[in-house]
Order: sequence, then structure tokens, then C-alpha cells
Amino acid sequence: MIANMNHDEFAAKLKELVCYADWHHRYYTQRARKYKRFDYWLKTSLGLISIFGAVMAGSDHFRVVGAILAGSGAFILATVLPNFRWDAIVLGLKEEQAEWTRVFQGYDGLLNLTKISDRDEILTMEFQKVEELKKAAELNDRNLPEDEKLLDKLELEVRKYYGLDKS
Repeated sequence: MIANMNHDEFAAKLKELVCYADWHHRYYTQRARKYKRFDYWLKTSLGLISIFGAVMAGSDHFRVVGAILAGSGAFILATVLPNFRWDAIVLGLKEEQAEWTRVFQGYDGLLNLTKISDRDEILTMEFQKVEELKKAAELNDRNLPEDEKLLDKLELEVRKYYGLDKS
């Protein structure tokens, strides 16, 4: 691909690839943050309900209600929530984020290298390394939930940031 491009065409193509990698990096960052936050608040709420139930179970008037609250909160935390794989989803999104961060940094470094160097063989080798990282990141076999609206929103945001608007 690089062999039949001049230096300016290569720099323009790299800018597109930086945009693409940044788009995916931002997407997985936001998705990981959302799931982590949801997981945190859900577990915190259920834990507080269980504690509140345990305190209520210690009183004479609310012993049965407190025991039910404490037991149901603990049951949900221990048996129901693990079936939703929240930890696996958050971990998968964090791994995707890390992969796309490496791709983004690789393309960004390569773009900076094109500004200071005209040595095509160095650029070609570095480009091939980053392309391998990109191919590995695109193989997403983690079966993670997708959000098409967020993808579209972030694509517009990133394209505007890099001056590559779809006009």
C-alpha cells in the first residue's frame, strides 16, 4: 500500500488511520466507563440494602423484613449477578481499550515520524507493525455488547476533531 504513495498521500492516509484508531479508542473507553459505573452502583446499592436488612433484623419490630432484605440482597449479589458476566464485560472492554490505545499511539507516532523523516524504509517497517496491531484489535472475538448510536456519535466527533468531516 505504501509503495505506490508519495509522502503527502501517505501522511493523509495516516491521518485517516489515526482518526479511525482514535474513534475506536474513545468508543471502548466510554463503554468501559459506562459498564464499570453501572456495575459499581448496582453492587453498592445491593450491598447497602443487605446491610440495612441486617440492621433491621437486629431490631424486635422488623426482624422478619430485615432478614428478608439481607438474605435477598446477599442472594442476588452472590448468585444472580455473576450470571450477567459484568466483570467479564468490563474486563473485555478494558482490553479492547488498551489494544486500540496501542494502535492509536502507533499511528500517531508514525504520523509524527512522517513530519520529521522522509526515510521510506523506516516508515514502511513501522507502518507494518502498527497494521498488525490494528488487525489484531479488529478481530474482536470477545462478544461484547455494541452501541451503534455511540459509535456514530463518536465517529462524527473524531472526524470533526481531525478535520475529516463527511461533507
